Amino acid sequence: MRFVRAAARVVGAVLAMALCVLAPAAYAGKAQPQGRNADGTITITLAGWTLATRPEFRALADAYHAQHPDVTVQVKEYSADDYDKQLIADLSAGSSTDVFPIKNLRMFYTYAHPGALADLSDVAAPYVGDHDLRGLESYRLDGSIYAMPYRQDVWVLFYNRTMLAALGIDEPDGAWTWDEYERQCGQIGEALKARGDQGVYATYHHTAWQSMPQGIALAQRRGNPDSTFFSGDYSYLEPVYERMVRMEDEGLTLPYNTVSSSKTTYQSQFGTQKAVLLPMATWYMGPLAQAQQDGDADRFEWGIVPLPQRSKADVAHPKSFGDPTGFAVSSRLSGERLAVAKDFVAWASGEQGAMALAKTGALPAYWSDDVLDVFLDHPYMPDDEQTRTAIVSDTVVEENPVGAATQVIQDELQIAHTSILSRTRTPQDALRRASNAVKSSGLLD
Repeated sequence: MRFVRAAARVVGAVLAMALCVLAPAAYAGKAQPQGRNADGTITITLAGWTLATRPEFRALADAYHAQHPDVTVQVKEYSADDYDKQLIADLSAGSSTDVFPIKNLRMFYTYAHPGALADLSDVAAPYVGDHDLRGLESYRLDGSIYAMPYRQDVWVLFYNRTMLAALGIDEPDGAWTWDEYERQCGQIGEALKARGDQGVYATYHHTAWQSMPQGIALAQRRGNPDSTFFSGDYSYLEPVYERMVRMEDEGLTLPYNTVSSSKTTYQSQFGTQKAVLLPMATWYMGPLAQAQQDGDADRFEWGIVPLPQRSKADVAHPKSFGDPTGFAVSSRLSGERLAVAKDFVAWASGEQGAMALAKTGALPAYWSDDVLDVFLDHPYMPDDEQTRTAIVSDTVVEENPVGAATQVIQDELQIAHTSILSRTRTPQDALRRASNAVKSSGLLD
């Protein structure tokens, strides 16, 4: 375990060091041509990943080009799993794309701190205080904004309407507590056994990610999430882990060790009706609907409601979590290419970009009734008031509060997550070790 903990620290430190050596002068030394092409057009480059199944990057590039015929946005594909590592290598070599997504907030401080990102405060100014663009303030550091959100997903509870009807169990009403969720899973489990459904679970917890349950617990804990996250005390996670372990022991969800060894996905469980319920983010809505249309998932009716909450007092104002995904601009740029890159980011984060993005089945950070209509305009997408409420009414808390210690904290909590659910340590022991390691890092001072 000490080796795993040390390895996690080394990986984070290497990535951070790779960026820290990139002083602004280094970018200037690697500067690329900043003007127009010989034919009068101008080209900027955009990073993306998994382009075959994530159409959003090319869709935004094509839609912008259609409105700005003299600008071409070339998309460069990166590995989804190694995106940060590959992008940092390109930044270090001075060969990064002009515009690149910040996948989540886990490494945002690492990117922004050494000067790798252009200041986008002028681009952000029209949106400051505009609640139609969610996630903007997540990118503010030392008074300046260094990325613009174009996606903002939120974790919700998916449910299989068809299976619940067949089992004679009421659909979730969006007002469950976690205690009620666990009891309902017990009823679903009993009904599945009575019907003889083998290999079907009441719910599926995608424990391959620490988001379930750490992001939920942080978002729904009373008090300031940033203060909680950077406190160095992670004992508040003990009850949620105890619930997860208990639900695995009761056979209500696939065990962590099976999820890990078989590389199980939420699509293979919920999309093939091996789980009736699924806590998951709204990014799964578009791919699930498309998989059903293409025949890559079972065809059944489904819906979403807000996540269960800590208590009945909380359900009227539900809290969930989700980092925005934003576009940053390389600080190497200057002149006309910098202006065009900023304009693309501003466009992608606004209503026109949101419309183009919503057509791909991705949930934009900018939303309006018209944008939501486009997002839900798919034959296999639910479009009822409860679905719309779940998407837009939650208070969305950052999964990764931004600070110098963010990576170290998440690395230590990932180690705790693994040891708890693999049953090598108790929740109390694992989280105490994580707390001590974070405090010992010196990054909380």
